[in-house]
Amino acid sequence: MAKQVRELQFTVPNKVGALSGITGALKTAKVNILHAWACGEGKSGYFGLVTSDNARAKKALARIGIKAGEKEALVLTLANRVGALDRAARLLANAKVDITCLSATSAGGRVAVLLGTKNNAKARRLV
Repeated sequence: MAKQVRELQFTVPNKVGALSGITGALKTAKVNILHAWACGEGKSGYFGLVTSDNARAKKALARIGIKAGEKEALVLTLANRVGALDRAARLLANAKVDITCLSATSAGGRVAVLLGTKNNAKARRLV
């Protein structure tokens, strides 16, 4: 089953301590990070965060000079077993739903998959 969420997305300078500055600001604002992805490329660091309170998170990030936008995404909870992601991917592919981004983390018997598509409403109905 897919849950619709709003993901914060932003870019920062790619430098040592960038993550620490972000997590520290969110900790001070008492905002929990539910899902995160990040990558550094050249001079830029790219982030996506699903939080417990996006409004409070955006204010906390603004205090340290980061302007975050929001984008719709889906979170799928899957069994942590061989083929679970393949089943969801095939359902979307067969329905011609274009996946634009994906990240996943596992803990115990479950996997949380953060997914962006060109048609989140259709994807949500399918998976």
